[in-house]
Amino acid sequence: MKTDEIRKRYLSFFERKGHTILPSDSLVPEDDPTLLFTGAGMNQFKDMFLGKGTLNIKRATTCQKCLRTGDIENVGRTPRHHTFFEMMGNFSFGEYFKTEAIELAWEFMLQEMKLQEEKLVVSVFIDDDESYQIWSKKIGVPKEKIYRFDEKDNFWPASAPSQGPNGPCGPCSEIYYDRGQKIGCGRKECAPDCDCERFVEIWNLVFTQFDRKETGILEPLPNKNVDTGMGLERMASVMQGAATNFEIDIFLPIIQNISELVEIPYDGEAESGKMMNRIADHIRAIIFCIADGVLPSNEGRGYIERRLLRRAVRDGLNLGKEGSFLYKLVPIVAEVMQAQYPDIKNRRENIARIIKNEEERFRETLYLGNKRLGEFMDTLRENRQKVLTGPEAFLLYDTYGFPFEMTESILRENSLEIDKSGFEREMNLQRQRAKESSNMKGNIFDEGPLDKIKENTSETIFLGYNNSEAKGEVRGLIVDKQLVCSVEIGQDTHVVLDQTPFYGESGGQLGDTGTIQATNGEIEVKNTQVINNLIVHMGTVVKGKIGTHDKVVSKIDKGRRAAIQRNHTATHLLHHILRKVIGQHAEQSGSLVAAHRLRFDFHHFAGVKKDELTRIEELMNEKIMENSQVAIQEMSINDAKTVGAVALFGEKYGESVRVVDIGGFSRELCGGTHVVSTGEIGLFKIIHESSVAAGIRRIEAVTGQFAMARTKQKEEILGRLCRILDTPENSVIERAEELIQQVKEFKKESQKTKKESAQENISNIIAHAKKIEGVSIVTEMVEGVDKEGLRRVVDVLKKNLHSVAIVLGAVDEGRVTLVTAFSNDLVESGLHAGNLAKEIAKIVGGGGGGRADMAQAGGRFPKKVDEAFAFAFTFLHNAIKENR
Repeated sequence: MKTDEIRKRYLSFFERKGHTILPSDSLVPEDDPTLLFTGAGMNQFKDMFLGKGTLNIKRATTCQKCLRTGDIENVGRTPRHHTFFEMMGNFSFGEYFKTEAIELAWEFMLQEMKLQEEKLVVSVFIDDDESYQIWSKKIGVPKEKIYRFDEKDNFWPASAPSQGPNGPCGPCSEIYYDRGQKIGCGRKECAPDCDCERFVEIWNLVFTQFDRKETGILEPLPNKNVDTGMGLERMASVMQGAATNFEIDIFLPIIQNISELVEIPYDGEAESGKMMNRIADHIRAIIFCIADGVLPSNEGRGYIERRLLRRAVRDGLNLGKEGSFLYKLVPIVAEVMQAQYPDIKNRRENIARIIKNEEERFRETLYLGNKRLGEFMDTLRENRQKVLTGPEAFLLYDTYGFPFEMTESILRENSLEIDKSGFEREMNLQRQRAKESSNMKGNIFDEGPLDKIKENTSETIFLGYNNSEAKGEVRGLIVDKQLVCSVEIGQDTHVVLDQTPFYGESGGQLGDTGTIQATNGEIEVKNTQVINNLIVHMGTVVKGKIGTHDKVVSKIDKGRRAAIQRNHTATHLLHHILRKVIGQHAEQSGSLVAAHRLRFDFHHFAGVKKDELTRIEELMNEKIMENSQVAIQEMSINDAKTVGAVALFGEKYGESVRVVDIGGFSRELCGGTHVVSTGEIGLFKIIHESSVAAGIRRIEAVTGQFAMARTKQKEEILGRLCRILDTPENSVIERAEELIQQVKEFKKESQKTKKESAQENISNIIAHAKKIEGVSIVTEMVEGVDKEGLRRVVDVLKKNLHSVAIVLGAVDEGRVTLVTAFSNDLVESGLHAGNLAKEIAKIVGGGGGGRADMAQAGGRFPKKVDEAFAFAFTFLHNAIKENR
């Protein structure tokens, strides 16, 4: 059975059983700072498990994209470890529990997957007698096929009863497929907790029935929940009789493509095959990360993605692939995953560009790593050492992408060694950091003040699309992260209302400002955020006192909102026009929509040309003058896709979406506020274009009165320039060009004069040189030159005077520069220009130093140059006399 068919059957089965099919959450968790990536199907239902969710359902089923990096070193080497994978799940929010969850799982296994009952075994938590009895008596699983394991294996979170974290938790029951005694360790007593490959864990049923307290007591929860996870790739390996997950239908085409690119036949048992497995795994993870808006970087999620890509590139190098190749795998991944994820195929060209660009940058980094390793080896030789330290080896691995084996091999070729145990210590520390980053930390259901408010107000109703003010009721007040009953004048506070016209920052659009007025008080709102479905007004009490449950009137700053709306609609127009001018790949990567400006980030791999920027600005203002209507309509996500609405990278959309249609030529899914027609934007002016990351460009622009102000500012600058140049506007460019040409000619003449003067200076300097024991000593000031000019004079003097000691000086803007230099014979006799520079620098009030043959000094006392020269001459006179 194909993987696509398994996925389809799972969702259809649970839909028939009363579950609502919901879309996968993004790999980037929404409103959950405890997670780097979504690693389980339950992540998006956190509030539902707490009884604070807004979904009007009791049963749900999903196919969730997941990414975990805690066991990254095992990927490719073991049959079933992955970074990116799909988790099928069915969930009950306080409705059915153990009996129905177990019955549903068993029915799916036997009726839908047609698995042989005798091939299945199960496990339960050692103290969960209820689950044991259900499996034994209700389902009829033989007792010898029901295993009892401790909290480490059969409790969620693992070891929660004894170690925490606090909060909702519960026992779990797992279903395994037994591949037979011939597979794995071969021991008769082999069980599912054995590390061999005989038993494949397919499904984990988690029964969230306890609330762990600080004391370690497990108190029963009033609402018991079910959270299950069935690994799609694992189920596919069972259904397809594959020895490993890498041999199933959605992996083999990718691996075959890799095999063709590296020109090595695939053998899953060979080291080359394991590398191909890892490349196949990592390229899937990279592609889905990019599709969800994560770009390679040096921190957070982007760093994880960059690390995966670099590991895949290194594997390619080890397989003999010198050039960039990962980007060539995007089409095959898009093809095998298109049934569930059509967006990957639609964006494959853009994704491939990002990957190719990152591959090329990494190859440059590898070159730098090779150079750094050379520096490490030079230092070892200078210090007569032979062992590269663990931290140094790890730096090469982590920062420059050097595999340990490559470093070890190069060192061995140079008769040097590596501290392997020290490197492993650093690796273990990184694994721990990755594990901590990719898993929930502390109390996964941490109850802050907003969680307390959500117990009575699950979400704030937003009225701001059509209203600038609205009546409401205070549902919560927060001061210094604590819930309070009231706030008084002067206090900073966060306010939650039951309904509000204030737009909370999201989708790049900044939150509204304004006022919240009650009978006895007023709050000036300085910012508005959306946090976990609650609109939070952040401000200061400017009058009287306001308390919880007070009736209030909320008023937004209408002028500021209007300016923001102009900029937001302008970003939609800009997105459309960018793709028209520079190509369809110019998809939005991010944006900022403020009142006074807009910022738009997009995919492009070179600076936007000046003529392209001019064309973009022209087209923008043409569309504005057309005064096209901005129509906003709510529709299903499928209908939105049918009409061609653009969904943005990394955004998660529900079943019902808001489509913003501008004149029939721009359609985007958007929850922000907009103008009624494009004419309201007034004017559009680009103020800056720049690079913000590899493959990401940024345009900053202004609209409306801010664009007018910028135009006026430029007119004023032009007017001042005309007055300065004493020329009319229509001749100012010619006049400026004429002056620039005159300046160039003046500089050219000046350089000629300086050169002639310098030659005359050099002749005079040579004539004034003093001879001591056959050595010329020069101590002279040189007019009209900088430090580079002094160095050039030194070179000429050395050629002409042969055995010579030189001290030259020049003064510029109140500072003195001194250059000292010795011919080779004087250096060999023990003189050091750097040491002399240090001494004379003290006299002129500065510092200096350099090589034995040439050095430099500087100071702030030009009047003491003669004293410095006198000291230098005396020093040189005595030194030469002693050496001769």
